[in-house]
Amino acid sequence: MYTERLKERVGGVMGSFILKDGELIESDLERSPQFVIHSVLYLMDAVTEKKDIKKIIIFGEKANFSVSFRRDYIIGVVLTRTANIHLLRLVIRRILEPSKLRERHDHPLTLEEQIPFFDRPREEVLPNVPVYARQVLKFIDGKRTVRDILEQSNLSPEVVLDVILAYRRSSVLHFRV
Repeated sequence: MYTERLKERVGGVMGSFILKDGELIESDLERSPQFVIHSVLYLMDAVTEKKDIKKIIIFGEKANFSVSFRRDYIIGVVLTRTANIHLLRLVIRRILEPSKLRERHDHPLTLEEQIPFFDRPREEVLPNVPVYARQVLKFIDGKRTVRDILEQSNLSPEVVLDVILAYRRSSVLHFRV
C-alpha cells in the first residue's frame, strides 16, 4: 500500500520498505531488505545517542538511498539519481499523516462537525455577498463548527447549509479538520 503510493507519486522510486516500531510492515525491494534494515537500525541507534535524526540520504553512482524517520516509522527508499528528493519528502509526510488522523478519529467527521474558514480575509469577502449570505458568513471565523453556526444564525438550517455549501463550491470557504 505505502510502497505503491510512493512509486505512483514520485518518479524514480526503484523500491522501498517501511518499518513500524522496528518491524518490517511492507517492502517491494527485489532482494531481502534484512541487511539494510539492520544497518539502518544500527545507524539510528548510534546517531540518536547524541542527536535526533530525521533523514539520511546516501548518493551513489547508480542509485540513491533515502531513509526518513517519522515517529514510529522508518521509510527506506531506493531512488534513481534523477528522482526528486524534495517531492519524496513531501509525499512521505502526506502518506503518514492520514494514518495519524485515522488514529484520532474513529469515524469520519459529519458536515456539522466541520470547521469552515475563508481563504481570504473576511473583510474582503463579506461586503461582496448578498445580505442573506452575510447573515451566515459573518459567523465563520475558523473556530466555530457548522453546528455552532446553525445554532447562532437566525435563518433556517436549510438556508444556512445552502449558503455554506454554495460558498464551499465556489472555493471561498474551506473546511478544517
